Amino acid sequence: MIVDGHTFLGKSSYMEQTKETIIANMDKHGVDASVVVAPPPGPIYDKANQAVAEAAKDTKRLIPLYHANPFIEDMAEKVDAALSDGFKGVKISPTHDGYGIGGPLTDPVIEKAREHDAPVYIHSGDSIFCPPENVARYVTKHPDVNFVTTMTRRATDAAMTIDNLYLMTYSFPVLAFQRKQMSFPVDRLIFTSDAPLGSLEVEMRAATISELSSSDYEKVMGGNLLRIIEA
Repeated sequence: MIVDGHTFLGKSSYMEQTKETIIANMDKHGVDASVVVAPPPGPIYDKANQAVAEAAKDTKRLIPLYHANPFIEDMAEKVDAALSDGFKGVKISPTHDGYGIGGPLTDPVIEKAREHDAPVYIHSGDSIFCPPENVARYVTKHPDVNFVTTMTRRATDAAMTIDNLYLMTYSFPVLAFQRKQMSFPVDRLIFTSDAPLGSLEVEMRAATISELSSSDYEKVMGGNLLRIIEA
């Protein structure tokens, strides 16, 4: 089973992508399912999350994440309700929504994810709000939760020995790992296109020519993700 581990569904000032486009691209490139989340920026994602829920409710091919902003009042309760009503994981975006990762603000959201055995995606990067080193330190405080974060060269070093921290392959495709340009445990790599910011076609081509062993290919292209998320 091939799963695109992170795509955006909906419209914001940054991007736009419909359910129909996602499914058409999956059909074209042989992808079985996609993880979908409302695009940033917030600060309020209520309507966008509802649109994701509506898009995913009639198909098992879309796996919805709840986009949470811990600044919003009663967010932990909203996350709890969402994970009880069809959402399969949580996404937080400190860089886009303007808060630092690592403080007590996000803890109630993470606790609800732990209660539901749901993964937490963290948008990371080189910003002051959420560098990969801070993500790695924060993740170690929550060993019973699986986390997925953005791929960067710094992230591979920061996450190397943290068993509950997974990295998305975009924007360093599977090909980079086969060519030994980057080093990271294959068991914690998750194939992602990040569409429409990235291209599913390009990422699938890179995976196809990566010459990964069949077992490693299956892990990266869906197996690793399906260990930590309900599809």
